[in-house]
Amino acid sequence: MLRNIFIFATLLLFQNTYAEDCVHTATQFNCVKYVKNYDADTITFDIPNVHPLIGKKISVRVRHVDTPEIRGKLPCEKDSARNAKRLVENLLRRAKRIDLKNIDKDKYFRILADVSIDGADLKDYLLKNNLAYRYEGGTKEKIDWCKRVPAQSK
Repeated sequence: MLRNIFIFATLLLFQNTYAEDCVHTATQFNCVKYVKNYDADTITFDIPNVHPLIGKKISVRVRHVDTPEIRGKLPCEKDSARNAKRLVENLLRRAKRIDLKNIDKDKYFRILADVSIDGADLKDYLLKNNLAYRYEGGTKEKIDWCKRVPAQSK
């Protein structure tokens, strides 16, 4: 009996610690659930403990990067886009925890956020592996994705 009480108390303590750690703030959603990604920088999430009207299947753009376009003009850009999309999908599916930080909206009123995957910034992964270039809004840089060779994925 005493053993069962100890196990129950431990589970309650763990649950409360997890719940407190996953509390949302005005600029951060913690412990979000990956749904799908359109490409490497547009990802759909479910946000727990938020009304479904604004918390289900929410599309988020990764802040400070642009990636090759799925509907690009050149076949090599489309290939790069599909490769980057698959890599991001694999990272997100394997993630134990995903947080959206520094939430804001862009000039088109899309949701922007830093996407944290198990504590690592998705933007940094994309840039390090030549799957994206830095983008701060405004006019997009002309990138020749045919000349840009992605680094080997891990």
